[in-house]
Amino acid sequence: MKKIILSLLITLPILCSAQKIKVKKGIITFDKTEVAKVNDNVRNLYKFYTLEGEKAFDVEFKGLSASNLEGFQWLEMTSEDGKKTEIPYEVLMTSFSVTRLIIKLLSDKYELITSNGIDMAKVNEFFAVEREKLSDKYTKAVVSAKADEAERQKTIGLYNPFVKDDGTILFGGSRGTKIAGKVSYYQDTYTVKDLDGITVGTAKGCSTCTDVDAKTYTDEEFKFDYGSRTMMTGRFSRSFAQIFVEELLGRGYQLQHEAKAYKARLHNERVKVAKENSINLYGVEGTVTDEDGTTYKGTIYAIFEKLEIDPSKQQSDYAEMNSIDKFGKFVSITYMNDKNRERTKKFAARNNVKFCANDDGTEKCFVGMKTKGNALLKMSNASNLGFDNSYFYEVIYENNGHMVLSKPGEEDTLVLKFSDKKEGFMIDGRKNEKVSQKLAKYISDCKSLAEDIKNEEFDLSNLDNLKQIVDEYCKN
Repeated sequence: MKKIILSLLITLPILCSAQKIKVKKGIITFDKTEVAKVNDNVRNLYKFYTLEGEKAFDVEFKGLSASNLEGFQWLEMTSEDGKKTEIPYEVLMTSFSVTRLIIKLLSDKYELITSNGIDMAKVNEFFAVEREKLSDKYTKAVVSAKADEAERQKTIGLYNPFVKDDGTILFGGSRGTKIAGKVSYYQDTYTVKDLDGITVGTAKGCSTCTDVDAKTYTDEEFKFDYGSRTMMTGRFSRSFAQIFVEELLGRGYQLQHEAKAYKARLHNERVKVAKENSINLYGVEGTVTDEDGTTYKGTIYAIFEKLEIDPSKQQSDYAEMNSIDKFGKFVSITYMNDKNRERTKKFAARNNVKFCANDDGTEKCFVGMKTKGNALLKMSNASNLGFDNSYFYEVIYENNGHMVLSKPGEEDTLVLKFSDKKEGFMIDGRKNEKVSQKLAKYISDCKSLAEDIKNEEFDLSNLDNLKQIVDEYCKN
């Protein structure tokens, strides 16, 4: 307990006290004024009396240690008539005298001792309050910690690690032959790496402190303290390396190839989340209809955007996700052929393919096509060696084979597609006047509608207007 108390004294800031507390020959004084008496002759037991010698209450300092870094302290208070209550032990000033620290706590926080002496009315009120039984709470915490420590020691025993003088970690004791990793030391930091060269954990300390800060590849941070054995010496210590390896094993880090497997699982989970948050379609039920009218039914994969994960670790079996200008241009389907054998086919948007997919209970249909009205996009594709200007666009409105579509991932990019025209017309963020002129020319065979569009009677950035254009197409 002394170690824990001193640690608190060192780490807590110095607080200004309203009065100067002194204890001499059992007399308590506040700023040289005698206020009460205390008998602290018995270790950890403090008996308080009024100046007249009337018994007020007893205070017993209690503590439990859960580990070499964690401990609990509290005060058990007993009234003159035997009532008991417990309060947390709090340090409110800097002092090496536990008696003075307790007096400060009882005075400042609970107002039991004042410059006028022990306030017996306050004492009675104090013992009338129902409080949490800290002894039970802390005992349970210690029991749990001890159980955890026993479990850790059991785990360590299963591996029986031994760190050689060169830092090599063996399982099976000093005569073990199974290598699990290696420990190195540089500038007050120990690093444990596994067989794949992945850093499992680091431990940083100093030559004047015994507690060490550790961190693992899972971002877990913890401290450990074994006194002088955990003080850095400026050179590699086999003893410290042994302690650190045991701490890691006791916390469930198995070294060898575990980190690689963990990182793979983490990456797969990130990919899963990225897929769920993307507009791509991965393994959803649907159909693909090719330009000859043949329909395939099965599982669809369509990639419209790159996943938001590390590109160097990105995996894709479909649609060449990392290739130039491939997003939104292909769809793959896995289906059963006439011989009931599984097959996979890939289709390009440039071949006038249509596919429909069930996306979370909603059917979405897409049409592959080239578009007019987007010269800048064509130039961009050409500069990236992507001369194919065909994409899959999602159908958001259809009337008699005429459609309004949108480009997945680009809500402001819309396309008008008329059944008698092979190519669609893209409407993007360009000025309405410029787009209207080009669209009017595109549907010049529908003279009346083309004239209205040319005169800018339609705001082409408005979806309802585009639907209206589709409805009126070639009806007059």
